[in-house]
Amino acid sequence: MDLARLAIISQKEFSDHIRSRRLILILIIFCLILGIKAANGVADYNESLEAYKSGTGSLVIFLPSAVEVFSEIVNAIGSEGFGLIVGLALGFDLLSGDKEGRTLKTILSRPIYRDELINGKAIGGIAALILISATGFFIVLAVMLVLGIVPDFDELFGIGILWIITLLFMITAFSLALMTSVITKTSSNSLILSLAIIFLILFVLPLGVNNIATELLIGQPPLHSSDSFSSGMYEYQEKQKEYYDEKNAIIDLSTSISIKEVYEDITLPIVAPSSYQISMNLRNSNDPYGSATSEKPGVWSLVSDQFGKVIIFIMWPVIFFGIAYIRFMRLDLR
Repeated sequence: MDLARLAIISQKEFSDHIRSRRLILILIIFCLILGIKAANGVADYNESLEAYKSGTGSLVIFLPSAVEVFSEIVNAIGSEGFGLIVGLALGFDLLSGDKEGRTLKTILSRPIYRDELINGKAIGGIAALILISATGFFIVLAVMLVLGIVPDFDELFGIGILWIITLLFMITAFSLALMTSVITKTSSNSLILSLAIIFLILFVLPLGVNNIATELLIGQPPLHSSDSFSSGMYEYQEKQKEYYDEKNAIIDLSTSISIKEVYEDITLPIVAPSSYQISMNLRNSNDPYGSATSEKPGVWSLVSDQFGKVIIFIMWPVIFFGIAYIRFMRLDLR
């Protein structure tokens, strides 16, 4: 693989994305949605700040930070699936479009290797995603500054971490679309297949793994015995706690398959540390509001708590691109 040719292909792909009406439309919609969600996030931030100062908000145990403005944005990109749509829209016809237009043979008849072509298309698409996501986040920062919210260095660091995680989320969808673009012969089939795989990963597999693993490994919850109010009460409570600890571990395993769930799990501690701390306390059977007087954890410590899920999150685009790469290198163009 020649790096000079790879750079030329990547630059051409990026230029094609920049000049396309599709990217301009996506960029406009992305910035509009993020701007609207940022305004809602600012309103929520101000309400949380007032509740914290007055001491009337039982769900606000830490001083709200400017990063929490991005809570609505995280919901739009993850829960509402907007980040997946952007990634799929940029990648579903990268190679299937060349197949339909019968230009792939012509491109590869030149002194270009296949690995240079697919890597160049991937780099050009990722560069376009960087442009879209960075522009959207700058718009949000501008809205925050206009509304009088000035983040400090730590908060800017948290926003940067959020941007990187969001970019990885969109790259995952892009890699999936690139894979289906290599596998299928038409762009329409590529889009259908990518949507089907997204549905499978987001809903079917997590639910199936959860139900099957629960049934095979731990079975039904312990029964409430007749002597549970006397000598057997303590034993029953211990069995119940053990059962639900194992069930929570299975839930964590099953949700790690869903890229949307992993994205939300990673970003929740950053954009909503109070809610995250309360949920962790409840899960550990502690007083949910017992951390009201404790020190607020830093952004890096919150991310490090989810480090295992970060690794899983990076795994998906690597798998999708690996499949696309191997399939394209073996593709019969006759």
